[in-house]
Amino acid sequence: MHASLATQPLTVGPVRSQVSVFGDPDDGETAPRVAVQMTLHLSFTEILGRLLFTPHAVLMQEDLKPGNESKIMECLWYAMAQTSVDVAEDFADMAMDIYTGRHASDLHDFAVSLGTVITHIFGVTAPEAPAAPTDTPGVRVVTSAALVGQGGMRV
Repeated sequence: MHASLATQPLTVGPVRSQVSVFGDPDDGETAPRVAVQMTLHLSFTEILGRLLFTPHAVLMQEDLKPGNESKIMECLWYAMAQTSVDVAEDFADMAMDIYTGRHASDLHDFAVSLGTVITHIFGVTAPEAPAAPTDTPGVRVVTSAALVGQGGMRV
């Protein structure tokens, strides 16, 4: 499940000022920034984990409808910038426990829907079919998404 860096050298764009870390205009930014591009190779599990558990990444059920691919991409870019490889591996493991039903969670239905969208947008195959969550006594994975309600998630 490790993300791997491509062997090609990184590409660097021009120095620009007054842009945010993602290149959006930012009047409060005074230091110039260099655009650096790199390639990461992510699996279905790594994408699912990052989108489910990266703090402050917000996806709602309506974002999973066709035509909202750009919202999914924005959330993934944000998640990639915010999570280290080690943390992303932990997120991937937790996501698969929820997606496959190995652990009961309020996120199960959302994770299955998100998994379907991930396979459509990125052309990856889910490694295991989703199942109904099992209710193991004393084990229930609940995140702050439960506080947002049935309509989506916010972590």
